[in-house]
Amino acid sequence: MKRLLIFFTFVSGIMCQTTIDTLSVTIYPEFSYPGVAMEYKFDKNFDDNFVFPVPSQVDSVLYTVSNENSEFEEIIQVKNNSLKSVSQNGNHTIYLFLDKFIKNPGPRDFSYLFSSNQDINTFILGVQIPFASEDFDVQSSNISFEKVRDQNGLTFYQSISSNYLKNTTSDIFLSYYNPHGNTSIEYAANISTQDTDIEVPQTANDRFIRYPFLTWEPMIIFILLTIFMVLFYEINQRKND
Repeated sequence: MKRLLIFFTFVSGIMCQTTIDTLSVTIYPEFSYPGVAMEYKFDKNFDDNFVFPVPSQVDSVLYTVSNENSEFEEIIQVKNNSLKSVSQNGNHTIYLFLDKFIKNPGPRDFSYLFSSNQDINTFILGVQIPFASEDFDVQSSNISFEKVRDQNGLTFYQSISSNYLKNTTSDIFLSYYNPHGNTSIEYAANISTQDTDIEVPQTANDRFIRYPFLTWEPMIIFILLTIFMVLFYEINQRKND
């Protein structure tokens, strides 16, 4: 099968009026979506004003906000390659769904350039490793990653930076080979539904090895001894007579 090479370049910047306390950006390559999904998480007050420039490859944007009083979820339209934060107080999560991969086995390559026009107190960057991916590699010129596992058993390459200064750029390159062409969720579902041979546990009788000579040879020996004793007795009786 012809190897397919898919290459994405994603340039993202953030403009806001105040310092971002904590921003979490997670890259999900082919997890539940047949492409690359980006997740932004941050806390926002009504006075904050964030604008997220987004690339033209974005298919759709899902915006969610959760707080003690309400839940907000909406598909947001991107205008002029930018996305403005909604005016709601709470925990904000933005999902950016990029162009789809071709659903065939083959190599995957992704390039992501992150930049911020505002200081970030804590910047968390993570890259989820697709299930059953081969030769997964993530690199950056100014970010060091370490391998971690979350409470759901998913494995990530993660970096945590303090005092991430504005106008700093971080280029992230990841590559891997997808041997099945499915998303991680599809792959896990296929594995769970496959029929597997169940090995029947051995019973005590199965583990005991029966050797035929343990039954027949003693019987033959007993019969021969009996015949010999009878003959010996007859011979002695004739001599005595």
